[in-house]
Amino acid sequence: MNNFVDFLLKKVYNSKSVPKKIIETAFNNVLKDVQYHFPSLSSEEIKKRIENNNNELALFLFRIGNELHVQGLEELKAQIHWLLKELCSCEIYFNNSIDIGFYIVHGQGTIIGSRNTIGKGFVIHQGCTIGHKKNGTGNGNKIHNNVKMYCNSSIIGELNIEDNVIIGAHCLVTTNLTSGTIITNSRNLILNKIK
Repeated sequence: MNNFVDFLLKKVYNSKSVPKKIIETAFNNVLKDVQYHFPSLSSEEIKKRIENNNNELALFLFRIGNELHVQGLEELKAQIHWLLKELCSCEIYFNNSIDIGFYIVHGQGTIIGSRNTIGKGFVIHQGCTIGHKKNGTGNGNKIHNNVKMYCNSSIIGELNIEDNVIIGAHCLVTTNLTSGTIITNSRNLILNKIK
C-alpha cells in the first residue's frame, strides 16, 4: 500500500511522505473494519477495493489520519484530510475514536465532527452528519456498538446512543437513544424497540 499512498500524495501540493508503519497499521485496521461486515473478503480483495476508490478508500484515509493523530504527527495530517475530502467527498476528524467494524457506504457528503467516541460495527451512509451544537466545545457523542445511520441522518449534541440503534434516512437525533431503538421518519419521529 506504500506505493499507492505515494501515488495519492502526488495530488497534494508540497506533500510529505507518510511513514510505512503508519500505512501498514492503517491497512490492518481497514482489514478488521471490512471483515467485521464481510468476513469472506480477502486482504487482496480489500486492497483492490481501496485502490479502485470503493467505500474502503475513505476508511483507509481515515485510518491513516487517525494513526497520524495518535502518533502526534500533526504536520502530516492536513494532506490526508485534503485527500479524504477531495477523493471521497467526506470529512472525518482524525481525533475521533472509532473501534473496529467502521464502514462507510457511499460516503459523499458525510461529516463526522470532532471528539466522538464510536464503538464496534458502526455503519454510516451518504449525507450523514455527526456533530456538536456549538463548534469547538463539548466532548462529542458517545455511540456504542453496531449502530447504523442511513442516508442524510444526523446526530447533533453530546448524546449517548446505545447498542444496536438504527437511525433511518432523513432523521435528526437530538436526544439520547436506548439500546435497540429504531428511528424512522414519517410525519413524526417514531421510536420502536427491536423485539
